[in-house]
Amino acid sequence: MTRRPTLPATTPPPAEVFAVDTRGAQIVWRPRAGRHVELVLDGQVVAEGPADAVTAVDVAGLAPGRGHRLDLHVDGRPSSTLEVPPLPRLSGEPRVRVATISDLHLGEEGFGLVREMSERRPPGGRRHPLRCALAAVEEARAWGADILVVKGDITHEGRPDEWDQFDEVLDAAAGIPVVAVPGNHDTVGKRHSVDAAAALQSRGLFPDPVQVVDLAGVRVVAVDTTVPGHGYGTIAHHLDELVAAVDVDVPVLVFTHHHLQTTPVPWFWPLGIDRRDGLGVLDSLVAVNPDLVVSCGHTHRNRARRHGTALVTEVGATKDHPGVWAGYEVHPDGLRQSVRRVARPDCLAWTERTRRAVGGIWGRWSPGTLADRCVTHRRLRLPARVAEVSAVPVAS
Repeated sequence: MTRRPTLPATTPPPAEVFAVDTRGAQIVWRPRAGRHVELVLDGQVVAEGPADAVTAVDVAGLAPGRGHRLDLHVDGRPSSTLEVPPLPRLSGEPRVRVATISDLHLGEEGFGLVREMSERRPPGGRRHPLRCALAAVEEARAWGADILVVKGDITHEGRPDEWDQFDEVLDAAAGIPVVAVPGNHDTVGKRHSVDAAAALQSRGLFPDPVQVVDLAGVRVVAVDTTVPGHGYGTIAHHLDELVAAVDVDVPVLVFTHHHLQTTPVPWFWPLGIDRRDGLGVLDSLVAVNPDLVVSCGHTHRNRARRHGTALVTEVGATKDHPGVWAGYEVHPDGLRQSVRRVARPDCLAWTERTRRAVGGIWGRWSPGTLADRCVTHRRLRLPARVAEVSAVPVAS
């Protein structure tokens, strides 16, 4: 019998370090023969869970500034080893934590490009978009989020019932300030759609296309990049407001829905902000403030790159593989992005299933690398006191 070859994109690692932050690491393992999995660090079991389901666990207490080796045991026997890379050191404890979610697509019933996959019997009667969004918010709260930014595509088609589901998400975030911008799916303009700006404003959100929130040691800017009725975005018409918004002596987190295209001709779907539009704005902002982090949604994938001194990232959706939310820890001398999988078991089961979309290619395309998901920006313009502390040698 001839065995059909397996594409690399369809073969995920049995276990991986998915996220690293100041507090520790998120480890994900996939089903394997056996009953019980243990993660062992320096001879001590630091996390455990079932072997027969995809599982995400947090390993806390990892010493900063150095790497660690985790041994994975199945039913008490060594199975594999994971290397947790060291993170660049940042001084002190985080002054503030910013959480983001994007591409919730509330109301969507399936996922896939050619053959759509769906849930016949959603757990608890809630379909995957709402279930994953609620779990992401709950996990962000437990992480200690001081603010939640929702980066668009809140709904799938802008229907009233989809906006009603967003009320459940806002209820889950009660007590945490929320900033939201629409995405192209919210402004799709179908006959049954409602006006996205009106829907957000009726919930006390989206007062202006460019929103500014000042927190301890960082400014948060959320900007509307939608073009009603179209999938692509634009940002240049907000240039003057954005230049004024980033003209401060602290780092600025700029959140958009659409990504900034880097090539004259787009080479992947979906369309974002045209290169001539987006990169010109980015150059202008970096000239005003070199401590800039720009993060978007829209592509449903995780990527990170540098543009001059700016860090530019894309963060995936809550509701399809790998199913994530992002956290930003702000320190006196820099900030750190960490993208984590939504860890609730019924959400993981769905997002792991969607890895097989597009013939399995989605499972390799969307997650990015650990360096795409977890990345540090060191502050370039340090206050005098922090600069003096940073100049003191630190014993290794």
